[in-house]
Amino acid sequence: MSNSLKSFVFIINGKVAESDALRHLVSWVRDKGHTVLPRVTWEKGDAAGYARDAAEAGADAVVAVGGDGTVNEVLNGLSGFDVPMGIIPMGTANDFARQADIPLDVDHAMDVILRRKPRRVDTAELNGRRFLNVSTAGVGAEATAETSTAAKGALGPLAYALTGLKKLAGLEAKRATFTGPGFDRTVDFLVFAVGNARLTGGGTAVTPEASVTDGLLDLCIVEKMPRTEFARLALKIKRGEHLEEDGVTYVQIPAVTVESARRPITVNVDGESQHLHRLEYRARPMDLLLYLPKLPEEPEEE
Repeated sequence: MSNSLKSFVFIINGKVAESDALRHLVSWVRDKGHTVLPRVTWEKGDAAGYARDAAEAGADAVVAVGGDGTVNEVLNGLSGFDVPMGIIPMGTANDFARQADIPLDVDHAMDVILRRKPRRVDTAELNGRRFLNVSTAGVGAEATAETSTAAKGALGPLAYALTGLKKLAGLEAKRATFTGPGFDRTVDFLVFAVGNARLTGGGTAVTPEASVTDGLLDLCIVEKMPRTEFARLALKIKRGEHLEEDGVTYVQIPAVTVESARRPITVNVDGESQHLHRLEYRARPMDLLLYLPKLPEEPEEE
């Protein structure tokens, strides 16, 4: 462990800014002699702007305090800078933090940042915007888009599952063309995912073989099938046991473009939804320094 004192910028989602645990954390880190500059976000874009400002001002590390959406914004604010990023998970699903064993207790999460060296990992991008975890489209993405903030606050990850069940009742496939190096398919899909890491939607292992250090994206496509078959398959997808199932395509690829000529595709990226006709995904190998207890693909630590 380095004994050098550091300058941290905490970028805090406004929804958790009043947390007693967080206030205690800031005081605790300052008592150790470190500098902590809290920046509270109020609207979309704040976190990215604060992260960029922190990097330009020479912060030793920028810490995202919130959920997957806050992490995503901070990640994009740091694009082009080699400033280490830390995560204090205080969101609904905290999908990336959970698979990397970042503790949900704020003090223990901060210990990871104070006691470990940052590790260099891959990110991915969609239409030029970075993401760290998984981008999904189809039933899961539509469920995320339609899950209210109130439901997420009251029910946590269960809120996504309940909205997903409603979407399942009106299951509808969409046609798209997927192209990448050595890969060209036009299919009617129910779900597709592009993963830099493994878990999304409250712990669903849709891209279970993804690695944040291999320089590749994991693409999973679930084709059109009867509702009863998809309901059975969805349980296997939750556990990451779907790769050999009929109607599932799984490839590892450095880039892929998805196009829908007729209707826009609802796509979710690290908890945020968009509606797009053309999606250009690209791996960005080793372009982030991140404080982690372990890589998402590594086994659980003893």
